[in-house]
Amino acid sequence: MALKKILAACLAAASLSAPAFADNWPSKPITLLVPFSAGGPTDFIARLVAEPLARELGQQVIVQNKPGASGNVGYQSVLNGPADGYTLMHNTVGMQAINPLMYPGAKMHPLQDYVPVGTTGAMPNLLVVNPERTPVGSLGELVERGRGTANGLSYATFGPGSSPHVYGALLQKLAKFQAVGVAYKGSANAVTDVIGGQVDFLFDSMSTSIGQVQGGRLKALAITSAERSPLLPGVPTLKEAGYPGLDLKFWFALQVPAGTPAEVVQKLREAIARVVASDAYRQAMQERGAEALQVAPAELDAFFKRETAQWTEAAGSIGLKAE
Repeated sequence: MALKKILAACLAAASLSAPAFADNWPSKPITLLVPFSAGGPTDFIARLVAEPLARELGQQVIVQNKPGASGNVGYQSVLNGPADGYTLMHNTVGMQAINPLMYPGAKMHPLQDYVPVGTTGAMPNLLVVNPERTPVGSLGELVERGRGTANGLSYATFGPGSSPHVYGALLQKLAKFQAVGVAYKGSANAVTDVIGGQVDFLFDSMSTSIGQVQGGRLKALAITSAERSPLLPGVPTLKEAGYPGLDLKFWFALQVPAGTPAEVVQKLREAIARVVASDAYRQAMQERGAEALQVAPAELDAFFKRETAQWTEAAGSIGLKAE
């Protein structure tokens, strides 16, 4: 009987303390953890979010980088911490849908481990070639070249499961040609080898390849966004180029561990939605080749489930699995 009374008292205290906690939240600085190194899209988008989010919440938002294992180190670090809303993780769709396939031993279950509090943006990839070494004028011509080349084409990736790998493999599957994947540690080396003619094509992040395209060292054949970019209005979308099946958006989002008080989650969702909807944020993203991606707070859970399923299905269709 005494034990039951103790348990009842604990439950009553918890029910009273949760609203009080949410009313006072946030009462200290918030950490926005980026599970990748500084300088990439996941990092610079987080830094664009941090300052206006701090103004919305009335507390400092500190960006912290914790790279490793394709984002898994940061993922686990936030998950192991308290579910109190004071540490947010800046996730990618790759971590959300691809990493659980690539790292089954990590036992990642993003839809159960985390709760989404806001989408922050999407980064289109550009399908680029060297205009001199691979002289094609369109995606259709690249496909014909791939079908007609005895030894096949080659394409750069950032390793299995990376967006260049998924997009490149899907293109081959849909267009019915074969190309040899060449793995690089990142964009800089891959772009250098495409320019040098060592690799035929690459689906590269727009933020890191647009300068080479504008300078004429690379030619963009298509963009993975749903609409053409105002920065490269002459580059068609993949749908326009005849491949609507490649219309997969590579997006970024903020999440908190499951178990975070619902009132705190709602405060975060509303604050982040206001940040992403602002003209200043949208302009800053556009200047860097990114898109401000806003999903209404009430639709976030459905968006995550739908997008995770689409990317997981795409990865499965190209036979992506743990090595």
